[in-house]
Amino acid sequence: MNRRTVLAALLACAAVAPAFAAAPTWAQLDPAQRELLAPLESQWDQLPEARRERLANGAARWHTLTPAQRERARERLKTWREMPPAQRRELRQRREEFRRMAPEERRRVRDRYEQLRQLQPAERQRIRQRFQELRRQPGGIERACPGSVENRLDCLGVPPAR
Repeated sequence: MNRRTVLAALLACAAVAPAFAAAPTWAQLDPAQRELLAPLESQWDQLPEARRERLANGAARWHTLTPAQRERARERLKTWREMPPAQRRELRQRREEFRRMAPEERRRVRDRYEQLRQLQPAERQRIRQRFQELRRQPGGIERACPGSVENRLDCLGVPPAR
């Protein structure tokens, strides 16, 4: 397996991995983490502490993933790299919006997205097309469907969670 591919996928995992402990030094990493993070060895101690924490946690988590989960992480990273910068900024903003939600609201939004995934393909496609149409309008979906994420899901026609 290509180390750069694994490192890139680790970076994707690290972006969502929670911080558990203080940032480890290179010597504190276990052998499996050092192997995956080897391309960063020379600069490890100069990396910001928060990034070292995320990378170390991502490397530890990488070993717990199934081959299918690893492949999905690689695919998501490839998609991320191919995105235009404006789309990346938008996704970062949406992620921050989600993180600022109250836990109960995050649960409701996750439930709604699960409901969306369970719809028939034709219905999901209809909702996706409506979303794309609203995004292209001046002010985007935020103007067309103001308010919370749940309001936007209502506006798009995503059924409520059961």
